[in-house]
Amino acid sequence: MFVSLDWLKDFINIPKNITPEKLGEILTLHTVEVEEVKNSGENLDKIAVGKLIKIEKHPNADKLKLATVDLGTEEKGVVCGGSNLREGMLVAFAKIGAKIKWHGQGDLMELTPAIIRGEKSEGMICASGEIGLESLFPANDEGGVVDLPQNCKVGESLAKALKLNDVIYDIDNKSMTHRPDLWSHYGIARDLAAILNLKLKKYNTNVRELDTNIHELKNQINVKIRDSKLCPRYMAVSIEGIKIKPSPEKMQKRLATCGMRPINNIVDITNYVMLELGQPTHAFDAKKLGTKIGVRTAKPGEKLITLDKEERKLDDEMLLITDGENPIAIAGVMGGGNSEIDDNTTSIILEAANFDAVSIRKTSQKLGLRTDASQRFEKSLDPNLCELAINRIVELIKDSCPKAKINAVTDAWESGIRNQESSKPIKLDLEWANQKIGTEISKQKAVDILERLGFEVSGSKILSVKVPSWRATKDISTPEDLVEEIARIYGYGSIKPAMPLAAMQAPKINEELEFVNKIKDILSAAGMSEVYNYPFVNEKQLNELKVESQKFIKLANPLTADCTLLRQSLLPNILQNVITNQRNYDEIKLFEIGSVFMSEEGNLSKGTGKGNLPDQPKKIGLAYAGGNKSNFYKLKGVVENLAARLGIIFNFKIEEFDKNSSKQAGVKTEVSFCELDIRELLQAYKKAGVKKYAAKNKFPYLIRDMAFVVDEKILYNDIKKEILAADGMVEEVEVFDVYRGEKLGPGKKNLAMHVTFGSAEKTLTGEEVDKVQDRIVKALKDEFSATLRNF
Repeated sequence: MFVSLDWLKDFINIPKNITPEKLGEILTLHTVEVEEVKNSGENLDKIAVGKLIKIEKHPNADKLKLATVDLGTEEKGVVCGGSNLREGMLVAFAKIGAKIKWHGQGDLMELTPAIIRGEKSEGMICASGEIGLESLFPANDEGGVVDLPQNCKVGESLAKALKLNDVIYDIDNKSMTHRPDLWSHYGIARDLAAILNLKLKKYNTNVRELDTNIHELKNQINVKIRDSKLCPRYMAVSIEGIKIKPSPEKMQKRLATCGMRPINNIVDITNYVMLELGQPTHAFDAKKLGTKIGVRTAKPGEKLITLDKEERKLDDEMLLITDGENPIAIAGVMGGGNSEIDDNTTSIILEAANFDAVSIRKTSQKLGLRTDASQRFEKSLDPNLCELAINRIVELIKDSCPKAKINAVTDAWESGIRNQESSKPIKLDLEWANQKIGTEISKQKAVDILERLGFEVSGSKILSVKVPSWRATKDISTPEDLVEEIARIYGYGSIKPAMPLAAMQAPKINEELEFVNKIKDILSAAGMSEVYNYPFVNEKQLNELKVESQKFIKLANPLTADCTLLRQSLLPNILQNVITNQRNYDEIKLFEIGSVFMSEEGNLSKGTGKGNLPDQPKKIGLAYAGGNKSNFYKLKGVVENLAARLGIIFNFKIEEFDKNSSKQAGVKTEVSFCELDIRELLQAYKKAGVKKYAAKNKFPYLIRDMAFVVDEKILYNDIKKEILAADGMVEEVEVFDVYRGEKLGPGKKNLAMHVTFGSAEKTLTGEEVDKVQDRIVKALKDEFSATLRNF
C-alpha cells in the first residue's frame, strides 16, 4: 500500500524536525513495515516542460517527425514518433542524462544522444509510461505522448510544474494484515498521532442532510438482504443532479501518487474516500439500476461481466449485489459493467456496506480477482465506517456537483447489531503486563498510551479497558493484545534487553534413566545392536509361541488390524526382528529396552477416583541367533559381562522353547533369548553399592573338572550352591557340559563342571584339594543322591 505524506498532514501536524525518512523509521519500529520511502518526482530528474514550436516530416522515415522543442533558455531538436504531436503543445521533455523506461518496458535507462535514421536527436519527448505517470496521464492510444496542461511553465522541471513533491511510503501489506484500521491514511495518521503524542484532527463531514434523510427517507430504496451474516450492514443513498467530469487536480494527483488511475469525479471520489478512510464504496448508475437492491448469493451457472470487461462465472458461495433480480456487482470485489458510471450518468445510487471477511476472501480467491476493495473487506472492517464514508462522499460530491441532491436513503443493519452493547471491557493487570514486557511502565504511562490509541480506560491496579470499534474486529480481544499495544507505542528500543532471571538449580537425577543408559553402553560395547519396536503384539504370533493371550490388554484403537494387544514380554517383537534379518546375517545380536504392560494395576493413577493404570515394568530383552547351540553360551557371556560391569551376581536357569513353536512363528535359526527386569536390576545394583577393590590373589589357583550324575529334576544352581558351601577353598563353579543318554538311564543327566580352588595364604597342595573334593562328593551324595562320574 502507498501512503502519501502530504495526505497524512491533513490529519496531523508532523514536527519539522522529523524528516520523511525518520517518519518511515518510526512507522517501521512501532506499527507497520515501510519497505521504501521515495519522492513522487524522484524519477523525473532532468525532465522538463517543453513547448513544440516546429514539427516537420522525417526525411528518411514515414512514421517519424522532426520536432523543435523550446525549453525556455534553449531549443532542442529531437526525432519523435508521437501520434498526437501538434505545434504549441506542452510536452514532457527528457534531456540527455535523464532516466526513462524505453516504451514503458524494462528497467530505467540513461538517455544518450542518438542518430535516428540519419537525423540527430538531442533528447526525448516522453509518453506517460516512460516516466511513470500512467495514472496521471493515461494514454488515449499506444503512440501518444504526454499532453501537459497549458498552465505549466515552459522550461520548469516537470516535478515542480506538476507539484509532484510528495513523499510516498511503500508499506508491506503483510505487516498489517491483522489491522484493518491501518488500510487508510486516516488510520495511519491516528497511529502516528499516538506514537508521537500529536493531536489527531477529528474526521468530520459537513453534511447534515444525509443525517436527517437517513430516518425520513429510509424506505424509498428497497434493500433486501438474504443473509445478514454475509452482509451485516448495507447503506444506500440515491443522489440526482450528477454531472460527470474530471475530478479536481489535487484529488487526481493524490490518487495517482497512491497508484490509482483517475477516471471521473464520481469514481475518483469513491476511491479517494477508500484510501482516506479505509471503507470501500461503489456508485451505480441509478437509471441502469432502478429502485430495488438485493444482496444474495449467486445461483448455479450465473455470470456477470465485471468492470474490467471479463465474464465471471459465479457459484453459490459468492455474494452478489442485484437490481432485485439480476446481478450488478460481486459484493466487496468489483462492480458489473451493466451498472457502470459513464459520461451520460445524471443520477447515482451510492453503496457503503459491510461484508463478511471470509466470504469476500473466498470469492476473491476463486475468481483470481484481488482488488483494493476486497483486500480491505477481507480484513474485517468496522461496520461504523459505512456511515462516516458515505457522509464524506456526499460532501465531496456536493463540492464537485453543486446541484446534487439526496432523494432517498436506506440503512439496513443485521437484526440487533445496531443497538447491541459494545464488547465487554478487557481486564488488564499492570503488574502482569510489566512482567510480560520486561520493564517497569507506570500506570500513568500505560493509561496514557491506551487512551492515545482510542481505548477507554478505568480502574487502578487492574485496568478495565474498552476497545474502540475500529480495533474490535478480530484485532484486540485479550490482555496480551493490550500488552503488545503498550509495548509497541512505548517503544521496543526503550526496553533494555535482559536475560530472564531464573535460579540455577541442578535437575533432579533420574536414577532409572542413568542406569538404562549405562546398560546400553555396556551392551553396545559387547557388540549388541539396539532395536526399537512398537509395544503392540500380534495375537496370532502369541498363539504360535504357545503364549496365553487372554490376560493381555486389548487396544481400543489399534494402529493395524492384526496388532491389537499390548505386549507383556519383549520376546515376540525381538523374534520378529530375528525373522526379518535371518536371511541376511549369519549371526544376529539384538537388545531392546522398553516397557511391557501387565494386566495388574501399577502405581500410576488414572485420575481422581478412577483407579490406577496397568503396571508398566521396564524390561531388557536380549537375543543371540546363529547356526548352532553355541549362541546360548555367547549370550550367557554377554549377560555375565553385564552383571560383572554392574557388580551384580547372577544365577542362571536354562529353559528351552518349543522348537516347533518357533518354527511355526517363522524362526529358521537357533535363537537364545534372555529377559531382565530393570527395576530388579536397579535394586540389586544399588544394593551392591560402591565397589571395593581387593588385591589379586598372588597364589595360583587349582582347577578340577568334576562330573556328577543326578536326577533330571535337580537344578544346576542348587548343586553349585552346595559345592560353594562345602569349603572356603572353593572359589568358583562353572558348568561346561550337560549330557543325557542311554548309558545314564532314564530320568538322569550328567553335569560336568569346572571347580576352582584357591587360597589367599598359600599355594594349595594336591592332598589338600583332594580332601575338599571328597567333602564335596559326600555333600552332593547326601543332599541330591549324586554320583561322581569319571571322565
